[in-house]
Parts: sequence; C-alpha cells; structure tokens
Amino acid sequence: MGTDHIYRRTAEHEEGGCRMPILYDDRTPEGLERASGLAPSTVWRWLSWLGGMPDVFQAACGLIRQKDSNSTLHRQPWVVSPRKHRSEQRRKTLEQAMQVLAADRVCERLFGTGLFPRYATGRGPP
Repeated sequence: MGTDHIYRRTAEHEEGGCRMPILYDDRTPEGLERASGLAPSTVWRWLSWLGGMPDVFQAACGLIRQKDSNSTLHRQPWVVSPRKHRSEQRRKTLEQAMQVLAADRVCERLFGTGLFPRYATGRGPP
C-alpha cells in the first residue's frame, strides 16, 4: 500500500523488466494443466479483510502502549494515495488495513509474534 502500484500490478512478479502473473504450481500433472493465478481482486479482498478490523488495531495499540509507553503508533498519520481509492469508504478501509499491518509489525518487534501468527501479513518471503 506504500506504493502507487495498482492491484493488477501487485498480483504480478517483475523480473528483468518482464511482468508475469503470480501462479500457484502444485507440481502435479493436473495442477500444471490448470495453474491458478493470484487475481488482483484477491489483493483487494485481503486488504478489505484487514481493513474490516478496526477493533484489532485499537486492542493492539493498548497492548503496545502497556509494553512501550513511548509508542506513537496511535498518533501516526495514515495517508493512502488518492490513486488507490475512488470512494471515501475504500480510503477508510485501506487506512484501517495500513494500521493493522503496522500494528502487526510493532507487535512482532515487541512481543516476538505478530497479530496473525499463522499468516505472513507483515513479512516478505522467508
């Protein structure tokens, strides 16, 4: 969300100036015949899922302040590029998703585990 990439571009892998769709390959003959790709709409569904949890952000901020009273996470400005949204509701959803992802990274640093320990929401590949 910190870039001007559109969702379609986010669902692609770029290497050597060439963009290719991100595909799931299960290494079976059937899987190779009908490989599934990451749809740009999936990226939005993930973000809207994260953005639909403002209570998670508030609870995380409370825990973070208990552990680190100097934390300013709750005072951060959350600005989404105007290219990322066309409506006020989508802007608000994206801001809330940014907040949850930021809180996840802070919790990882402070507590050794993020808000979503079974999902790699705030980290890149292992």
